[in-house]
Amino acid sequence: MEEFMLTDNIFEQIKDFDHEDLTEEQSLLIDKLILNEELKIRYEKNGLCKECKQPKNYDHLYQCKLQQNFKNWASGNHEVDMFIQKTQLKAENHREILEWIEYDRFENIEYLTKGGFGTIYKAIWKDGYIKSWDSENNKWTRKKTYCRDYENFPVVLKCLYNSKEITSDFLREIETHMILSKYMDIISLCFGITKDPKSGNFMIVMGYAKDANELQNLLSNLWTESYYKNQITKQIEEQIEEADKINKKLTSSSLLYDTGPTLSYTTNPKAVYTSRLLDYKNLPEPKNGEYSESLEAIDFTKLDDKSS
Repeated sequence: MEEFMLTDNIFEQIKDFDHEDLTEEQSLLIDKLILNEELKIRYEKNGLCKECKQPKNYDHLYQCKLQQNFKNWASGNHEVDMFIQKTQLKAENHREILEWIEYDRFENIEYLTKGGFGTIYKAIWKDGYIKSWDSENNKWTRKKTYCRDYENFPVVLKCLYNSKEITSDFLREIETHMILSKYMDIISLCFGITKDPKSGNFMIVMGYAKDANELQNLLSNLWTESYYKNQITKQIEEQIEEADKINKKLTSSSLLYDTGPTLSYTTNPKAVYTSRLLDYKNLPEPKNGEYSESLEAIDFTKLDDKSS
């Protein structure tokens, strides 16, 4: 897949612009110089990174700094390294940053529970997660806040059985978890991946939920039949609302055409009108007439309203 980037020449022309307060002339120049739509959106939203000379994914997040740090860590597994690097470069905010965390950065590790697929531990993460880049001090700002501020930041270590040899299922679970946490605040954040040096198993590092049992029950019921019923009900309500709007337009005024006759439509207040196409083939046969698929559609705009 081709990667679009700003050239040094484009950067020099726009580096002094205020992306939040562009003049009309500057806006026209941006449209002319930045042809890739994704780059343009990132620039208009977050401005330029003066380090890598590219539009930032996030206002206070410097992907170039994450990329420069790739050489300073390694998980020992190529798939894991590539997965973390890809996730970091695509991150749009600090909640989407996945880190490789050395196991010695955790302390007070204690067993919590065991399930069919792995073991859960609680631990204290000495550093906390990445929040933003501190340009003045040339380092990452880290936070120890999860629902509230912590002096000793608690996390959950989820160890999957037989994860010494990393599998696509392990990485898929992390990716799915991060997607859900992006749109649902009730899902614990995934901060990174670590490895137990004794067992050799990889572990997922997640936010610690104090009411873990309540959260587990909520998540276990999230994708049940009732959830899908709610989604279907929501779609039906949206269609009814759309039909109501169409009904009001039809009953409040006639449909006028620039050419041809003026037609007036009478609607039944108890009927539901929809803009979606209906499949009439599944309807029962009419009792007072014969149905024929050979009937041609009628163009009402060509009718002579004077004829009876």
